[in-house]
Amino acid sequence: MNRVLLYKKENCHLCDEAEKVLEGLRKERKFFLERIVVEENTDLFERFGNKVPVVFINGKLVTEFKLDEETFLKKLAEFD
Repeated sequence: MNRVLLYKKENCHLCDEAEKVLEGLRKERKFFLERIVVEENTDLFERFGNKVPVVFINGKLVTEFKLDEETFLKKLAEFD
């Protein structure tokens, strides 16, 4: 099963939107979704804090700033 990692901030409307899209897509396509709040880790905050939401699939960067559903699905298909 593919592993999707969402780096996010609290109170971030783009992060909330990305999480909602990913949750919806999990109903169509099966993947494990892990969420990490970057404010909880100084290193992650320095790395991703100004780029969130950041999405990885199986360790490969898919998108930063805004999640595009079509692009995400294309990238996810590459792992099937």
